[in-house]
Amino acid sequence: MLAERIARVAITMGGIGTIAAVLGIFVFLLWVVRPLFGGARALSRETHPLAANEAAPGATGSLRLLVDDALRLGLELDRAGHLATYDLGSGERIAHRDLFVGEPPTAIAAQTLSDDVLLGFADGTVAVGRIGFESSFLTGEDVPTALVDLPRGEVALHEGRLVERTVAGQLRITAPIATFDAPVRVADGDPLELVDISYTSRGEAIATLQRDRETGTLRLAVSRVRVTPNLLTGETRRKLTTIDLTAVLPAMEGAPSVLSLTGSGQTLLLGWPDGRMANFDLRDATAPRLIEELDLVPSPTATLTTFEALTGKAAFIAGDSEGGLAKWSPVRDESTEQGDLYLRRYLDFPSGSSAVARIAVASRSRVFLAAFDDGTLAAYHGTSGERVLTLSGENALEGAPIALALAPKQNALLARTARGLSFWRLRLEHLDATSAAMLSPVWYEGYPSAQHTWQSSGGSSDFEPKYGLWPLIFGTLKATFYSVMFGAPLALLAALYTSEFLAPRLRGPIKSTVELMASLPSVVLGFLAALVIAPFVQQVLPATLAACLVVPVAVLLGAYLWQLLPQARAIRWQGWQRFAVIALTLPLGVLGGVLLGRPLEKVLFAGDIASWLDGQRGGAFGGWVFLLLPLSGLGAALLNAALFGGAVRRNAPSKTRERLARLELGRFAAWFGATILLAVVGAALLAGLGLDPRGNLVGTYIQRNALIVGFAMGFAIIPIIYTLAEDALSEVPGHLREGSLGAGATLWQTATRIVIPFAMSGMFSALMIGLGRAVGETMIVLMAAGNTPIMEWNIFNGFRTLTANIAVELPEAPEGSTHYLTLFLAALVLFAFTFVLNTIAELVRRHFRRRMQAL
Repeated sequence: MLAERIARVAITMGGIGTIAAVLGIFVFLLWVVRPLFGGARALSRETHPLAANEAAPGATGSLRLLVDDALRLGLELDRAGHLATYDLGSGERIAHRDLFVGEPPTAIAAQTLSDDVLLGFADGTVAVGRIGFESSFLTGEDVPTALVDLPRGEVALHEGRLVERTVAGQLRITAPIATFDAPVRVADGDPLELVDISYTSRGEAIATLQRDRETGTLRLAVSRVRVTPNLLTGETRRKLTTIDLTAVLPAMEGAPSVLSLTGSGQTLLLGWPDGRMANFDLRDATAPRLIEELDLVPSPTATLTTFEALTGKAAFIAGDSEGGLAKWSPVRDESTEQGDLYLRRYLDFPSGSSAVARIAVASRSRVFLAAFDDGTLAAYHGTSGERVLTLSGENALEGAPIALALAPKQNALLARTARGLSFWRLRLEHLDATSAAMLSPVWYEGYPSAQHTWQSSGGSSDFEPKYGLWPLIFGTLKATFYSVMFGAPLALLAALYTSEFLAPRLRGPIKSTVELMASLPSVVLGFLAALVIAPFVQQVLPATLAACLVVPVAVLLGAYLWQLLPQARAIRWQGWQRFAVIALTLPLGVLGGVLLGRPLEKVLFAGDIASWLDGQRGGAFGGWVFLLLPLSGLGAALLNAALFGGAVRRNAPSKTRERLARLELGRFAAWFGATILLAVVGAALLAGLGLDPRGNLVGTYIQRNALIVGFAMGFAIIPIIYTLAEDALSEVPGHLREGSLGAGATLWQTATRIVIPFAMSGMFSALMIGLGRAVGETMIVLMAAGNTPIMEWNIFNGFRTLTANIAVELPEAPEGSTHYLTLFLAALVLFAFTFVLNTIAELVRRHFRRRMQAL
């Protein structure tokens, strides 16, 4: 009794501990991904009116507004060339200087990802420089006396610079900088009205628009500057190549207000206040072309008020006088001979209540913030099209916005109005992984249409993250489907054969051998699949596909031929002889596939299956024949049973065993012929309708694909399904079998009508455990699936699963980043997926158990 009590307590504690552990994992995953759903919000706001000694920007406005990483300093460059530094804690102007002696700049272009700016002047020259903040450290005698006792973690202002004592005890100085290269003449002596710059792999591309002083005509040009440093002297040499677009300027009235180069420097956009936009192709420097003229503003009464490039300059945000906001991006049209880039409207954002006055773009994501004339501010995500934050009422601006600036970490907003400065602390984190972006098709920059995509990293800092989970979920389902389709029938039928038909003395060795397969590590199976099986199958693909059809036919043919043996000999050979004959049919079937592979390739796939799959040769007929053979075989079997099954059963008592065996062999031949006929007829009909399986069901052959994964992972799940199913079948009471056999039923009838229904609960549990094993598999799909997050059922292409994605990307994801949290969300999705599967499995298992108890 004491032992029973101890066992009961131990089992209870183990069960409770298991439940607590599972719930703990679930709670932990929820806690980690919680920041993804925190949403955007404003944390605080400070307003600083103009000081008595500070002049309002007024009509001149601001050219550039910046905020430092520590959110303590603000930097403003106005149109007169004055650079002012502000203490954002008090709003006080702590430094001020004139950058240019003489003529102030007439135009400016700023880069989103850096502090680089391009200034244009009235004499036709441009100056490339940097306006921003620079950090350095003070040590030894350089430390001012007033900062020696600054506590760790504290910050102070000293001589217009921000000083911070780090946790390590160092003094870090953050100071505003403004440095410019020597001016470069890119045009004649007329004033530059608009300028823009892009940095390409070949150097700088500078676009300029100027107006002739005498005639008032516009001149548009793009100068490509190649900078060559001198390694000996340290000097740089600039080689200038100018593309004149004046000859291809469209005949439009009024002065343009927008000039923008794309990030690649291949496209130039020129816009007018009424919304008209001209798109120029610059790929051929000797022959620039005007590709298109379009209207960015749909309303006839609205005008274009803002046009700002998102990070990377691959997309642009256009705002109009009626509060409308839209995203535009160049998209390549492959139908044209030159593959031109046409500007297309991607997204329409929720409109504001008044005209869009200013737009501030984030430097590290696709977030931007729009200020409207009525003082309302709204933050948007440029990929999903959602409005994530609205600042109105008490949080609205006091007066019309002159300039806006988002902090580098997107955690603050600085706005300049004629009355002073307004400063908000914001929370705009993890907006790339909204529910809409993860679960809905998204139209990404440069893509021809909206689609589900997972691409968490890129080769440049202006990369647009793509966190669509559906390709990973689809890959998980695809891997599970093909592996279960291959492994589950073999495992269940093997368990049924071992339990009901195999000689008792062979059951133990056979079962032990199959269970030994479970000792193979997944990484070994993945290694073999990727480096041995995949290259081999690619070389003998026709023979492999033919063997998939011939091996089952060979096994069935062997079974029908076995029935032709005399009854006495068949009874004597029920042991190892029968098993040996069955085992012999497998290599014979493989040999038949090898012999038929090449002829089938010539007949069905125009002599080259790889080229046929790639769409380079052949028609759809052969592919449909091959794909319809399994369905045709099932249909022919049902037709055979319906037409001849009843007659055979009625006449069986009057026939000898030999005659019945010949009759069954004839039915098998008829079934085989009907299968071929149905497949050919169905293929002819589908091909006649213009349907082609290529591109949908099959496609280009990739070496590491779903076929290889299904084969390798099928072997991984066979042992567990086989063992549990065989145990369930063996537990069926013997008196049920004996009663069935005593009533005249055959072994097959007893197995299908008595044993399987009684053991269905256990067999289904075995299948679901195998399914869970396939869902959670990592190493096999990581090594043999190609690891490409695409959504297509093509068995000859790869995929990426949730587990493989976590294994590949989690070690490289920065902790706390959107990418990091999204990977944990993928783990939570996998957890929920397996939980739902197990719940359904338990409900079905209980249903079968109730039926079993009724027996």
